[in-house]
Amino acid sequence: MRLLALASRNLKETYRDPLALGFLLAFPLLFMVLFGAIFSGDTIPNYSIGVIDDDNTPLSQAFIDDALANVPILEVSSYDDTAAALKDLKLGELRAYIVIPGGFGEQVFQNWQGKETNIILDMTYDESDITASEQITSAINAVTRSFAHIEIPVTINANPIHIETEITYIDFIAPGIIIFGLLILIPTSARIMVSDKEKGFLSRLLTTPARPLDFISGYSLCLVAIAIAQIIIFIAAAWGFGMDIVGSLWLAFLIFLLTGLCSIGIGMVVASLSKSENQAEPLCWLFSMPLAMLSGCWFSVEMLPSYLRNVAYAFPFAHAIDASRAILIRGVGLEAISNDLLFLVGWAVGIFAVGVILFRRSMRG
Repeated sequence: MRLLALASRNLKETYRDPLALGFLLAFPLLFMVLFGAIFSGDTIPNYSIGVIDDDNTPLSQAFIDDALANVPILEVSSYDDTAAALKDLKLGELRAYIVIPGGFGEQVFQNWQGKETNIILDMTYDESDITASEQITSAINAVTRSFAHIEIPVTINANPIHIETEITYIDFIAPGIIIFGLLILIPTSARIMVSDKEKGFLSRLLTTPARPLDFISGYSLCLVAIAIAQIIIFIAAAWGFGMDIVGSLWLAFLIFLLTGLCSIGIGMVVASLSKSENQAEPLCWLFSMPLAMLSGCWFSVEMLPSYLRNVAYAFPFAHAIDASRAILIRGVGLEAISNDLLFLVGWAVGIFAVGVILFRRSMRG
């Protein structure tokens, strides 16, 4: 009887908290919807490539306008020379660029006449995303064969952009895993704050001369220290597993720190809106896990449908992953990731300010 009474009491506490119960039931449903949106149907990635036309014939222009431009996964831009295309490739604006050599139109015409010729294209690609380079090469090969009416594979002289080390899977996945670790700061920060609020600790502190801003600053400094420790541990672990650090470690550390501040700010907002830990924790995971999936922690964002990519880039974490991968893998500098950095700074300042205002109001209430 005692067992049944205790079970009945716990069950009543659960259904009397409709917000927590709703998240408990909606969480797996959200994941089903999210996985379904990502992996069901025809998910078409989108890769930006540049084209330099050294042939300058009607056939080469038709190849660009009628063949390459109609490949669903390619977004084609024309360049006058390889120097400009290479600059954009290194800055991350392009995933690859191809050079159509002189004589291309004549070779295609001969194939149309039944005379087999070997068509050669030069392609330079960004090897930091292993999957993307393979898909781009395959797509260009297939569309060129179809345009030239040939069965044999086209010769593509593929050249990766020059970097200091060979890209491995751990190099690609490690920045995403570090960002995922920092996303865990969302439930961590919310749980610490809500726990003190639920136990009445904050109410007792409000009877002292200390101001609400003092409490918020104390929580923030503690959580920032935790974030710094996490970043150091995560980077050391990734390096121990073989991740090569090509670019500035300090610049990458700044990106990760701003990401941690965004997570703390989101956690503070959740803590302000939650009355109990039972509400706060599922709400935090409702934010952090979908954001980890959408931001490309485990796979490239280009694999998402276009509308989900727009959602991903509305939050800071996809920008953080792109910037940290560019720094650690390609060795780019501040110029290449300046837009992502400014977005992170704006998000961190904005969400932290909102979190502070809401949390101060909830303490006074």
